[in-house]
Amino acid sequence: MKGQRYTEEQLDFLRSGYATMSIQGLTPAFNAQFCQTKTKGQIKAALNNHRITCGRKHVERIFTAHLYTSEQVNFLKENYKGRSVVELTVLFNSHFGTDKTPRQIKTFVHNRGIVSGRTGRFEKGSQPWNTGTKGATRANVTSFKKGEVPKNLKPLGTERICQKEGFVLIKVPERNPYTGAPTRYKHKHVYVWEQNYGSVPEGKVVAFRDGDKLNCEPENLMLITRAELLHLNQANYKTAPAELKPSLLALAKLKAKTFSCFHKQKEQGRGKDA
Repeated sequence: MKGQRYTEEQLDFLRSGYATMSIQGLTPAFNAQFCQTKTKGQIKAALNNHRITCGRKHVERIFTAHLYTSEQVNFLKENYKGRSVVELTVLFNSHFGTDKTPRQIKTFVHNRGIVSGRTGRFEKGSQPWNTGTKGATRANVTSFKKGEVPKNLKPLGTERICQKEGFVLIKVPERNPYTGAPTRYKHKHVYVWEQNYGSVPEGKVVAFRDGDKLNCEPENLMLITRAELLHLNQANYKTAPAELKPSLLALAKLKAKTFSCFHKQKEQGRGKDA
């Protein structure tokens, strides 16, 4: 941002952080590390001005930003032809166990240039599917009756592995903010934490003491800051030997606290000079 400078320490943080995180994740981590209030636009400008790149290919950044895997993209390309967006959305969610909305699917296929081949008009000589069937489309033995529950409806507590992140997802009785449905899939480790210890404070994340994303037992969960999480990732905490993990965790907390105190004092000094 014009008129503001970044220290070498902050630039080093951006370089290392951008290699593993998107701008959306890097911004709160930067703010937590240096007690700043930068926006995503300001962080993006800083990356551009200092020619800091993530090292990932453009296509990989698209997949990361929109949470679509290459398998899901290929599925949309192969199955959109001849189908409406609503039909494609139902098919996609059923196949991958997701809860995408038609608007999300429509936006993605539009941005990627994926087309269905449908014109929305009847071609010359074609007839509607229900021509001559007046009175013949009453409910049949396979029709859903009022109050009937589909046999393939997943019950509460159903679990699956997120193909993108590797976390365990669990179906919980919470309203889906995107579709309005009365249930949704949620990260199991977050849900277990909330059930045992309460809500997750802003700026904090739930992490795994042993580094195993599949171990969602309450005693294996811990609450840390995003800055501490970044230091743990830089230290390869997940794959480190079990006997080293307590030391790496303590070191990450110490580094985050040190940087936080240092920059608070620095900001206070600037305030006095002004």
